[in-house]
Amino acid sequence: MKKININNIKYNFEIGKSFAGIDFGFPVKKALRLLGKPDKTYKDKLSLYFQYNNLGLYLTYEKEQKKWTDLGIQTDKLIYEGNNWYDYNKEKLLKIIETIYYKKKIDFDFDITKLDYFDEEQYNFYEIGVTLFFNKTKLTNIALSKPNYF
Repeated sequence: MKKININNIKYNFEIGKSFAGIDFGFPVKKALRLLGKPDKTYKDKLSLYFQYNNLGLYLTYEKEQKKWTDLGIQTDKLIYEGNNWYDYNKEKLLKIIETIYYKKKIDFDFDITKLDYFDEEQYNFYEIGVTLFFNKTKLTNIALSKPNYF
């Protein structure tokens, strides 16, 4: 496996499969081989975290029966069908995601959580593994994981 060159990294998102060449099923060692040594590593009883400042990525693995599984990725850039989601406002992104649900033949559904501390709203799209955070209409963060649907 070839290590990602930070100058050539693609931030392409393939729903249910991968982001930036990182498959949602990659074990910890494989992700580290691909991305290299993280800038920071954190660990607690339930999670293992890798922070890559130069890539704008934050990887999280959750512990399940003594094994690190369930890769989650936070990113400050996401390219889907050639477009960076950070270039859109909330209304446009919700329409894009509704179209994704329609194409996948999934009933469009999501949960909204108000995060008063950050003055943000969190939109969870469990069926496609996407969580979006908005401050008013501006996208502030994206978290990706293996979706419930796949």
